[in-house]
Amino acid sequence: MQDQIGVVGRDLNEIVAAAVAEVDKAKTTTADLVSIETDILVVEKGTQDILAASNEIASAIAQVKKGIDQISTAATEADKAATEAASAAQQQAKGAEDLSAAIEEISSLADELQSAA
Repeated sequence: MQDQIGVVGRDLNEIVAAAVAEVDKAKTTTADLVSIETDILVVEKGTQDILAASNEIASAIAQVKKGIDQISTAATEADKAATEAASAAQQQAKGAEDLSAAIEEISSLADELQSAA
């Protein structure tokens, strides 16, 4: 009987030792999980920062696009105004040529009238 009690005592000691080892492993695993949780929170914060920066970049790109569209519209209007100005300049040049021809004709007629008088 005492032999059986000794065997049972040794078995219990082995079970206790195994249980203590498992508790130590569980403590290590828990510490690792806490560390992983902390790392995940850091990654999540970084992801949120990246998302916020991406949204700011998207907003800036939209504003740049608006600016480019306005510049394009202004350039188109400036091209149209330049074309109209060139046409007006051609019409003025034609008018000046017509005026010069008319002045020459009047001068010629004035010469003829003075010669005839």
